[in-house]
Amino acid sequence: AGTRQEGKPAGWGQISTIRLSAWRGGDVSTELYVCDFGLWGQLGADALVAVVRGESAVQKSPSETRSVEQFTQAVAQCLTGLGIGCGIISDLDVTAERLKTAKLAILPHNPGMPDNVADELVKYVNAGGKLLIFYGVPGKLRPVVKMEGGAHVQAKHPGYFSTIRFTDNALPGAPGLVAQRSWNISEAKPVEGASRVLAEWLDDKGQPTGYAAVVASDNCMVMTHVLLPDDPANKRRMMLAMVGHFVPELWRQSAERSIASIGAFAGYKDLDEAAARIQQTSKSDAKVTAKLAAIRQLRDEAKTLCSQGKYPESAQKAAEASQRVTDAFCMAQQPLPGEARLFWCHSAFGVEGMTWDAAIKNLADNGFTAILPNMLWGGSASYPSKVLPLATDLADRGDQIAQCVAACKKYGVQIHVWKVNWNMGYRVPKEFAEKMRREGRVQFNSKGQEGGESNPWLCPSHPENQKLEIDSMVEVARNYDVDGVHFDYIRYPNNDFCFCPGCKERFQKACGVSLQNWPKDVQRDGPFAQQWLDWRRANITAVVKAVAEQARAVKPKIKISAAVFRNWAVDRDTVGQDWKLWCENGYLDFVCPMNYTDSDQQFDNWIAMQKKWAGKVPVYPGIGAYVMQVKPERVIGQILITRRHQTGGFTVFNYGPAEAKDLVPMLGLGITAR
Repeated sequence: AGTRQEGKPAGWGQISTIRLSAWRGGDVSTELYVCDFGLWGQLGADALVAVVRGESAVQKSPSETRSVEQFTQAVAQCLTGLGIGCGIISDLDVTAERLKTAKLAILPHNPGMPDNVADELVKYVNAGGKLLIFYGVPGKLRPVVKMEGGAHVQAKHPGYFSTIRFTDNALPGAPGLVAQRSWNISEAKPVEGASRVLAEWLDDKGQPTGYAAVVASDNCMVMTHVLLPDDPANKRRMMLAMVGHFVPELWRQSAERSIASIGAFAGYKDLDEAAARIQQTSKSDAKVTAKLAAIRQLRDEAKTLCSQGKYPESAQKAAEASQRVTDAFCMAQQPLPGEARLFWCHSAFGVEGMTWDAAIKNLADNGFTAILPNMLWGGSASYPSKVLPLATDLADRGDQIAQCVAACKKYGVQIHVWKVNWNMGYRVPKEFAEKMRREGRVQFNSKGQEGGESNPWLCPSHPENQKLEIDSMVEVARNYDVDGVHFDYIRYPNNDFCFCPGCKERFQKACGVSLQNWPKDVQRDGPFAQQWLDWRRANITAVVKAVAEQARAVKPKIKISAAVFRNWAVDRDTVGQDWKLWCENGYLDFVCPMNYTDSDQQFDNWIAMQKKWAGKVPVYPGIGAYVMQVKPERVIGQILITRRHQTGGFTVFNYGPAEAKDLVPMLGLGITAR
């Protein structure tokens, strides 16, 4: 599930050779050892569940790549966490014959399913197979699974689809309530006498919306949106109830494996080792000792229930024990006085479902010292600005910087306002974007195509664009009582930008050269390739330098910081981001490399290099909570790595509903406790 598709491959069934290529972790001689290489997730062997990945959708619409990968992985990881083996199969390879050893096939997110794939799934179901479908039921499947489709329904307001409520005993083993803040759903309707509604959607006030959340027939169960990461404990209970409904033997498998895995996390092999290490870390804290005793009692109860054949009850006890091990682990951690603890928040409106006041109080109560809220982009502002147009979705929601500043001052949390530079973003008013195009101010690649990563980007060499970036950030420093301003996307999209006509003219003038073969003259092995790279870097650096000087002039104590790519040595050329120079010249007061990885070894290696590049400027490494499924023990592990490197702080991405509810309070139990 963690693999990615590039281009238009023929499908997993056509692979004949596997190539292993190691990424260099550092500039040292090393060796790569591969052992126990074998197949895992074989249907009919160690897996009874098939997860069908929608690679056909990716081929037809590359924009679906991320969502297909994300939601396939979410389902696979949930099953793995339950101790349930699954096999990932591309829909390009799906046949009824290949699925015949699977007792259940799951469609995690399969938009635009081809007719031939749907035909094979119909054959599979007619042969006795069962389906669990998330989001939309393909039209060809509806008659055979006895369900009707419906409208694509957008949430009327944030939080409109907030909670899944199961009808009493409708799905044995499922929790009564499961939190999930969905932004839309794809209706599924029961056929009278053949299928039924098991759960409905509630809004954030606990009121029914009138829309079904889970519908089931004898051979299929449908959840009307994708599986999201919020409320992970109840999501696992719901998933187990869903798969156990169709494959009862999975209850026993999950119960036994869940019992065996109690305490086997964060590098511990079992509960005995975990308990000993947790006790030591806590310095024999009485509350932790009591918690560990209760965990052993829960494990014993889970074993007893399992021996009695009460597998759903046993699995739940084991899950409770595992959660309490995590609680004890978090409680045992020790805070570090004076540590900078920052959180990025990508939404200008804060955490969905919370006011800025509540969101900042949550951070303060749990020991975080600063927030970096994304309040402006290359083409929009979420506050009254004389430099940038208002974001299209701001409407009557008010000045977001003012609201965030008020909460931060109230609770003693620093605010460093984050700008996405150059990228105009998805909230840019259409007329502003068109104006930029007319004035020749957007980026083009070497083929003459407008672009960026998704939205149009402003060209960094255009003087008016540089002025726009500088003035917008200085305006924030001047008009608001903020502690800092924070650069992001302060770079080019990649090494194929920008080759607009203006770049050609400005490069020739700045470097005193004449380009006879554009753009090849400035590309790799071209006669002016090095001058081109230097010039690109200078365009970006000029903005960083000017913002640092001008913001400090209007507010001498303000802090200037930047979210940067991890590998300065490479990225200074590919995206023009020369952040080592910015540190050397004093433009930055601290730097936040975006070290988003679930590999602690890689995280460790990156920090070692980054500290050397940053010199005397503090490095607050970026921790990607989302890549570790927002698991507090994994985030804690990386915080401890930052402490071994004596960075003096860290920055977590991203402050959203799952992080606010499931991560921040757990960190506040110990490692970030006030």
